[in-house]
Amino acid sequence: MDSTRVVPVSPVSVTTGAVEHSVDFIRPRLLATGHERVSLYAGVQINGAPHLGTSVMQASAFLLAQVARDRFGVEVVLRFGALDNSACETRRCPRTGTLYERSFHHALGGERVDELIRTYYGGFFDALSAATGVPYETETYTRQQSRRDFRQEFLDSLLRMDALRWVLAPSHGKVPLSPPCPRCGWAQKQGEATELLTAGPDRAELAAVCPDHGGYTVRVRADDEGADGAYISSGTLHRNLLKERVAAREDALAVVVKGADWAAGCRLLDEAFLCCPGAVLPVRLFTPVVLSTSGAKLSKSLIRAGRTEATADSAPWMLDAGAWPGTSEEYARLLLDLVSLMMSEPRHFERGYTTLEVARLIDAAGLRTGAPV
Repeated sequence: MDSTRVVPVSPVSVTTGAVEHSVDFIRPRLLATGHERVSLYAGVQINGAPHLGTSVMQASAFLLAQVARDRFGVEVVLRFGALDNSACETRRCPRTGTLYERSFHHALGGERVDELIRTYYGGFFDALSAATGVPYETETYTRQQSRRDFRQEFLDSLLRMDALRWVLAPSHGKVPLSPPCPRCGWAQKQGEATELLTAGPDRAELAAVCPDHGGYTVRVRADDEGADGAYISSGTLHRNLLKERVAAREDALAVVVKGADWAAGCRLLDEAFLCCPGAVLPVRLFTPVVLSTSGAKLSKSLIRAGRTEATADSAPWMLDAGAWPGTSEEYARLLLDLVSLMMSEPRHFERGYTTLEVARLIDAAGLRTGAPV
């Protein structure tokens, strides 16, 4: 079959006629700012082998960067944030019943985290970079939160928390602040016992409780950079707001790349930006989501819990990229060709695909044999 004739079956998008390619969502901001460089930001989980949905998002980021470079004549770079603050261990306090977590950084240490990043993504990213000509960088959350610019944004958010808390948590107004215990690294998942004692433009003080070491106080200072500074930990939306605010400081157009399942959450992030005077909302590009048999997004936590599965007869590597039988270069080529099909029109790109539909597209386009898309 001629793979150029293989296209997904997608409903008409509200942007049909206005947007010919998803990367064109960048164009208005480029024209308004005159930036000659574009930095695309995406996240990288290290809490297990990536599944197909993760690989689709990452291949999409490389292709979006490549098209932006070629279409707009700008320099591009991909910046992947490695989420070593994800939970590695979980326990429940026998006295209070509250849930505590210890991150990959605190449980394994920096060297082991770097090894996981290389294992899960090193060869794949290198192959994607070589195929697209797009350079990339990775930085752990631990390194990012230790920098002065991140700490300044955190402190500024604490001063605005009366407004932010009803935006980032509109149902109850409770934004989790969970500073890890400086002795063991365990942190209360929802920060129920965390108390903000003082907050100022240059420093803040928080009190929290460890199940093993009792109460402790954490002092965050803007100039307390590096490994010796207090570790900043907060809820998902709050943390993403801080990261995007830091990205906006760069002398380049910051473009946030996320899976389409993030669209609802980004409505709250955009509202949070508006709480900051003079803030400019980031440009966002949403990538396809891969769905399981039930229609739920493929999820590492659900996969580990045995609560999700690929469609019958689909390949094992869809749930675990480590089961791919070929080389990293072959896997990268397959993903680039697959995402190129999805990217042929915005209506095909900003949607979900079951593993069954992905398998159909791969077979129909002859991608298993390396046929060009």
